[in-house]
Amino acid sequence: MCNSLKTIFAILFVATSFMHYSYAANLRLLHDDVNQPVLLTHANDFRIFIVEKTGKIFAYKGTQKHLFLDASSLITTRGSEQGLLSIAFHKNYSENGYLFLFYTAKNGDNTLARLTVDLPADKQIDLKSLEVLISQEDPASNHNGGMLVFGQDGYLYLGIGDGGRGGDPWNNAQNLETLLGKMLRIDVNQSSGYSIPKDNPFVERDNVLPEIWAYGLRNPWRHSFDRETGDLWIADVGQNKWEEIHWRSVDSKGGENYGWRLMEGNHCFLPKKECDSGDLVKPVAEYAHKYGCSVTGGYVYRGSKIKELYGKYIFGDFCSGTIWTINKEQNFEMQELMKTDLNISSFGEDSSGELYVLDYQGRVFKFVP
Repeated sequence: MCNSLKTIFAILFVATSFMHYSYAANLRLLHDDVNQPVLLTHANDFRIFIVEKTGKIFAYKGTQKHLFLDASSLITTRGSEQGLLSIAFHKNYSENGYLFLFYTAKNGDNTLARLTVDLPADKQIDLKSLEVLISQEDPASNHNGGMLVFGQDGYLYLGIGDGGRGGDPWNNAQNLETLLGKMLRIDVNQSSGYSIPKDNPFVERDNVLPEIWAYGLRNPWRHSFDRETGDLWIADVGQNKWEEIHWRSVDSKGGENYGWRLMEGNHCFLPKKECDSGDLVKPVAEYAHKYGCSVTGGYVYRGSKIKELYGKYIFGDFCSGTIWTINKEQNFEMQELMKTDLNISSFGEDSSGELYVLDYQGRVFKFVP
């Protein structure tokens, strides 16, 4: 973006440092100098970390900001959906220093890697300890997915897209011999490599990759666990007509087929009729493209500042900027929370459960009463 446009944006956005849209919550501008932010997370302490798609991670302590890690030498951003897409701090990060990265490598491979940070001096870290755990060849530059989240079971859950282009031409999402179009579940609690949890659903199956926890996903752009219940929420970006949200109970044993490319949302995609044999897991919510074009998954709000949102799943759309809630206790009722001018690239939580939303144009907002 050229400097003149940045100046225009700065003038326009001064008036929207507080966005008043909802009886329940407002958005307060925290930062407006971030380059293509795609994730906000925490390390179970007082800091928040913001990931830029171009490869940098910044740590924030109040208004203080410093460069935590520059991983730009590892990645490619040739495609608009490529780059550094997610990070996750191990739940025992303060003891073991494990930091996990998901990115598109120089050759385009979807890559999961681990860094072992030298603690307690983690002000700015280097790449010397980098260990690549998974390198999945990708036939196209789009649909990389890429969220990393630890579940209550201590395992790492990684969502990967179907390999790209449109319509899943390789049928990767239904192919259990590839990691593409899947939700993976792996054990990264050892100092090197990873192992397969013994209760993964396909461990005993021939010709099935044991890392797979669930399949039939197109481009899962952000999944999260309810920090109170352990339930899993997945936002899956649709093709041309429907965006969808999936939910699975903490009691799930895995193995779900979420339908792509047989279905897009609740609707047949390929084939156009009689696509469901009855074993597909339908979304708990969907919306048509007249309301947006690319869903961005969020979190169940478990903070203490906005009581009206407590227990509701909050998510949005990259194109329309609309933010919705889903109330699981009200039969997954979906309601509009607010309309914004944001290109919503991600939501985020801090260690206390307060919620943030990222604007791909360079802004970071916090939900406030």
